[in-house]
Order: sequence, then C-alpha cells, then structure tokens
Amino acid sequence: MRSEHDLVRTLRTAAEQAGHPDLATGVSRRRRARRARQRALVAAVAVAVLAVTGGTTAVLGGGQRHAEPATTPMPTDPAQLKPVAEVWPQAVVKVPAKDAKGRPTYPVTGLSATEVLLIAEPGTLEVYDSAARELRVLGELPSPKPLQLEAGPRHIAWTDRNADLWIMPRAGGAARKAGRATEVPARIGVTGDSLVWSLRQGGVYRLPLTGGTPSRLPGTDGLHLTTWPWAQRYDAAGNVTRIVDLEAGRATNVTPPAGVETLQCHPQWCAGLQDAHLVVQRVDGSERRRLPDMMQQKGLGWLLGDRYALFRVHEPDLDRPGVPLAVVYDLATGTTAAIGERTPGVEGGDVYGPRPAAPPADLLYWDADATFHQVCRDRMCMIEPRGGGQEHTVLNLNAVRE
Repeated sequence: MRSEHDLVRTLRTAAEQAGHPDLATGVSRRRRARRARQRALVAAVAVAVLAVTGGTTAVLGGGQRHAEPATTPMPTDPAQLKPVAEVWPQAVVKVPAKDAKGRPTYPVTGLSATEVLLIAEPGTLEVYDSAARELRVLGELPSPKPLQLEAGPRHIAWTDRNADLWIMPRAGGAARKAGRATEVPARIGVTGDSLVWSLRQGGVYRLPLTGGTPSRLPGTDGLHLTTWPWAQRYDAAGNVTRIVDLEAGRATNVTPPAGVETLQCHPQWCAGLQDAHLVVQRVDGSERRRLPDMMQQKGLGWLLGDRYALFRVHEPDLDRPGVPLAVVYDLATGTTAAIGERTPGVEGGDVYGPRPAAPPADLLYWDADATFHQVCRDRMCMIEPRGGGQEHTVLNLNAVRE
C-alpha cells in the first residue's frame, strides 16, 4: 500500500535525481502531478529498455525508508517475545467488529496512521478513525463483492469476479465502474490518475481513472505487480529474480542464494527458506542471516508493509502458556513483536491479513478475546475460535515509527 506521504517522497526523490529540486521544495501540486505523469511515460520506456537489454543491477530507492542494519538481539524463546502493543504501542488499535447497524466489519487496509478502512457485510466501505474513535461510512459496494481492494492517494479501487474495475472517492461517495480487464487481475493498484494491474501470467496494464481502453506497459512481460510502483519477476522455484520500479524506471536483478526456495522480496529486503530454515538478506545478498528455529514459515506469503514479515511461532510444548500466535519481524532492524496468544493445549490459532486486499499488506488483525479449540467432525479436525467477536485488535504498520 502506498500512502500519499509515500508518493510525495517518491516524487521528491525522482525530482532530485532528475536535477529538478523545485519539485522537492514546493512547486504547485498541479505542476507536480503533470511532471509525475511525464515521468511515468518516460519510465515505461526505460523499463522496456531494461527488459530488452537485461539491465544492470541498480540501487533501488524511491519512497523506501532506510533503516540501520539489524542490531536488536534476536530472542530464541517464544516467552521472551514482547507483545506488539509494547513494541509499537502507537500502531495497535481496537476496532469495532460490528458497525452501528450491527453488521460484521473486517479490516482491509490502513489509510493513515489513525485510519483503518473496513468492509461492513454485506457490502459497505467504512473508515474507523482511532483519533476520533468513530466509524464513518464511505459508500456502498455494488455486487458482486470485491476480490481485491486497494487505496490510492485519492481513490479506493477494486476488482470483482467479472474482472470489472471499480473506483470510489477516498473521501466517500458513489462507486463507479472504470472499465474491465481481460481476466480477473492477480494484483491491482491505483495511482493519482490510473488503475494498474497485472495478470497471473505476468504483464502490467494501465487504465486512466476517467476510463478508456486498457494499455499494457511496455517491457513488463513476465512482471507481476506487488505494490505500485513495484513489480517483480519470479523463477520456477518461486524465487524473486528481478525487481522493477515502474515509476522511476530503475531495476535490480536478484540472485537467490544456493538452496533457497520461495525467496520473497521487498524493494530493499528479502526472506526465503534454506534447508527449511528462514533466512533474510538485502536484495543484493548482503547482511544475510538465519532466523531462530522458533520462527517458521506461515502460509505461502509472509511479507508485510515495506520491510516487515509475518512468521509462525513454533513451540512444541503445547501446554506452555504465553506463546504468541505469530511474530512480526522487521527485516531492517531485527525488531520482533508478538501477535496474539496461543490457547494452551492447542497448536495454532488465527491471525488475519486484510481482506479482500492482497499481500504485501500493511495491517494485521486478530481477536484478542477469543480462545482456540480443536474441533473434530467426520474424521477431520480443525482449530476454531470461541468467544470474542466484539472488536478486532489491529496492527497498523502505517503508524510504526522507527
């Protein structure tokens, strides 16, 4: 998710590199928007050149935060992990699990450090403002339901099972169909003036918010959008092998270490599995380190925000109290934060990513009042929650300050 602040930083960086410091020091918004569109067109050509020639390894910049190398001691005992509310207290907020009409709500993404976008069933977009402690309705979602949803600087966008592309003003209002993709997108994004998406077989497409005919961005064959403006290429083992900034036209090649599988990458950091152990490194292969065995793979996708990851906590003693459900790990600083608490005697429990948004997400949520129990039916056993249901505990990474 790219916030308006992130986009401003991207424009500032691009301006300084292009030798136009006036962009960084206060020209009008109209001139900034016009030049941003011009840079996007130039970037598309640059990406095409990089794709044809193979490119050279470049340092990725843009709106990324640059943190000092990891210095935080790594806990090896789950009981030593500090709760996320203690590590990042400003980023944890309680959100009602039902709106004023009693409809269930589910977090989608963080709009800012204090605002969380929610979907209220069966289909309403709402925002919870933790500073004002109130819910406000943005608008109704037309049927069918969104499969993916993203928030941009001025609009919220989503796609449905018919491959229709919809937008709604971020400030609230009526939903409007902007167009249709040739198939259901694998990933969508929204900029100040366009919808962007990629398909499962690769390729990134663009459609103006005002409508028209979608166009394929040159040089994006085999690229998969992650969070605009970033796109990646993967090998057969699921490892990231190339990262491209579609806005600035910069790219870097990533060489997965020997034996590493499912290497997943932010623009600056990567995490993967090597001999069943989690390893992290910078995209250039430096600062590689192996994580403690208590931190294990959680699902197929574990990246969060711009430099975080979500891992499962392994503790074989099921009766041991105080074991978290999962841990959020800052790849840059080594900071760890415990999420939720496992019910003694039960292996597992739920920490949810935003729905219907796709990873890398900028928030997590869980029910801190629920307990988990193993329920067996027809020779199948599952872990199910009991109790709770009144509020979500949300980690909003937009509010993390380090």
